[in-house]
Amino acid sequence: MKQKILIILLFVLFIVGCQSKKIDPSPKKIDKEAPISQEDKKEEIIETYHDENITPISFYQLNGNQLKKITMISGQYHSMDDLFLLQVFPSQEEVISLNESFANAYFHEYQKYPNIKVGFSLSFTLKNGENVFFNILNPDQAMAKWEYFMAYLYDDYVNQGKSFYSHIENTNYTDSTLFTAIKLQCGGYLDDVQSPVTLTVFTYDSEDDFLDGKYRGNSQASLTICMNGIC
Repeated sequence: MKQKILIILLFVLFIVGCQSKKIDPSPKKIDKEAPISQEDKKEEIIETYHDENITPISFYQLNGNQLKKITMISGQYHSMDDLFLLQVFPSQEEVISLNESFANAYFHEYQKYPNIKVGFSLSFTLKNGENVFFNILNPDQAMAKWEYFMAYLYDDYVNQGKSFYSHIENTNYTDSTLFTAIKLQCGGYLDDVQSPVTLTVFTYDSEDDFLDGKYRGNSQASLTICMNGIC
């Protein structure tokens, strides 16, 4: 009799053990959300960014009372040579005839686009394969790569009536400064630069217009510089 009871108890324990080992197929709940990677954050920023800036902008050469749009420059250049002095203007027209001074025309046209700032960027490749890129948003940044190119920024509106056409320095740079022109001068290591060189002008109103240090808005125009005729 005792032997039968023992056999029954063992059988019951075996059945209970099998049932306790059954796996719940339902997914487990996770209390904490998975961390968002930097790449996911970057994609989210790109998707949500929308630039409403409609400011037109272009490079121009000023001749008398006429502005002529320019997108390419080519020539033979050497160390310390001035490449050019170019005006920028809030327009995309090929030719603009001015009925007032360039400075006044720029100022009046610029007022149509409040809270907009003008900036530049320069990019080129060295003969060793290194890619060089930098923004020029203030006078300090104009000399970021002085060994290759030196940039000089001008405010024609402030320069009116002065006997000397002077570039903007950090000491006279303010929030009301208008970038109306830019000059590039070749640096001492110009021979290390591989043609072509790209100079870009753009308008922006906040840091959102930049991603990884590069402008990503709508309002921009580029100038191609063909060094020593090679482009």
